[in-house]
Amino acid sequence: GYKTAQSIFGAAYLAAGDYVSIEGKNYEVIGVLSQMGTVSSGISPDDAVYIPYSTAKKYIFGNKAEPKISAVAADVNEVQTVMENIEAVLTQNYPNAQFTVTDAGSEMEAAQQSANTLQTLLIAVASIVFIVGGIGIMNVLFVTVRERTGEIGLLKALGCKKGVILCEFLLEAGMIALFGGIAGVGLGYLLIPAVEMTGTRAEPVALAGILSLVFAVVTGTLFGFYPALKASRLTPIEALGSDN
Repeated sequence: GYKTAQSIFGAAYLAAGDYVSIEGKNYEVIGVLSQMGTVSSGISPDDAVYIPYSTAKKYIFGNKAEPKISAVAADVNEVQTVMENIEAVLTQNYPNAQFTVTDAGSEMEAAQQSANTLQTLLIAVASIVFIVGGIGIMNVLFVTVRERTGEIGLLKALGCKKGVILCEFLLEAGMIALFGGIAGVGLGYLLIPAVEMTGTRAEPVALAGILSLVFAVVTGTLFGFYPALKASRLTPIEALGSDN
């Protein structure tokens, strides 16, 4: 493939006539495909290496070889016709062989539908977590405001402005959410080895962790705004009277 030739030889045009080593055996490069990009099956021919079937069976796969042929139709409207032609040619040339001809486009469509369903489910779960977590932060802040009513009244009596008290409680809400986010991200990273033990590849992404923390702080600030606003609107008389 084009990209494979580039990565090995530095430039695709340098590959033809040279040799590559696969499992200790040298193979001559007889040509390089033009750049094709990713096909409908999700596989890029640019990243592949092609060798004769007989060579692969003799030196690499042995008798366990199960050849797979990928074909790309020149026109997407002719996919069904191409499939029928391929099946006819294979049946004519290999009458005793067992094979199946499948449309990668249908498989991709089914996979896309499954991915869309999973994405919808994840969005629903994330929304529930967002609401539940936000309500939890709001309740914690309401309790904090109630416990510190006397302090708020004293600050108001000393001339503290509403904006200062509002920002103080918003900062507290953001810090609560931030610590919760750090705990969640840390737990996620610690669970990676356990996930990989199931055979599922899990690769940590720093950007995802950072975005999670930002989202946590934004969530805490949004849900903490109303309790903070109530605290800032308390009058000194109300606050000190309530404390007594």
